[in-house]
Amino acid sequence: MTATLRWNRLELQADGDAAFKAAVEENFPKLLELPFDDLEIDCGRCKNLGESSFQVIGPHLADAAGKKKFIVRITEELASYFQGTGLSSLLTVSLVEHMDGAVKTTAADEEDAQDFSADDEDEEPRDETHPPGDDIHQTKIQTRAANGGLVDEEDGHVYLIGDEIVIGREPPSEPVFQIPTISKRHFRVYRQGPGYFIEDMRSTNGTYLNGNPLTQPQPLGEGDEVVVAITLKHPDGAKRFKFTLKA
Repeated sequence: MTATLRWNRLELQADGDAAFKAAVEENFPKLLELPFDDLEIDCGRCKNLGESSFQVIGPHLADAAGKKKFIVRITEELASYFQGTGLSSLLTVSLVEHMDGAVKTTAADEEDAQDFSADDEDEEPRDETHPPGDDIHQTKIQTRAANGGLVDEEDGHVYLIGDEIVIGREPPSEPVFQIPTISKRHFRVYRQGPGYFIEDMRSTNGTYLNGNPLTQPQPLGEGDEVVVAITLKHPDGAKRFKFTLKA
């Protein structure tokens, strides 16, 4: 596998200039199709690259930088070619250091770039996570919410949350949406303190709150949009919800 495309990030894993060129030509257009203004390209796992690799990716980045914002992570091999080119004014370029053992390969990372079916592996035991910040009363919800709900934007159905609701592809998730890109237990919304919080449950294809990928629990407010599994198969998300305190 020479490339992995997930969320807004393209990771290239080519060995040599020829493989790098093929990976860029095949996957860079797919990256541009994703509905994000900020994109990331990680070349940190590539090796045996030379000037021809830069000559391949450099023009692509220069052409696309006017429409998209890029973060490009490069190896030391490519660093010298990026210097003095003027690309630094268009891109954020960072040198990847200490590559040996720095990246742990997972089964999800090795999936085909066009195959975004959620993994079927059992979830590992996990510690209970808590909302960011020391004082829950400093969240954007300042009053106790007793009637939280998720409104399905497709059919308008309201799913009452109560103390917790877990969205996924299979029971014990409830409700269940049998869509391949949704994980068995994809995300949850739960009540804590004076309000509600949302947490991605290590899903394969991600959960997005108001356009941003969830990396830790976040507070929810009236009208917040939750999008499930943005992939090439579902560029607008496999499911879309609105959070409401008026359920």
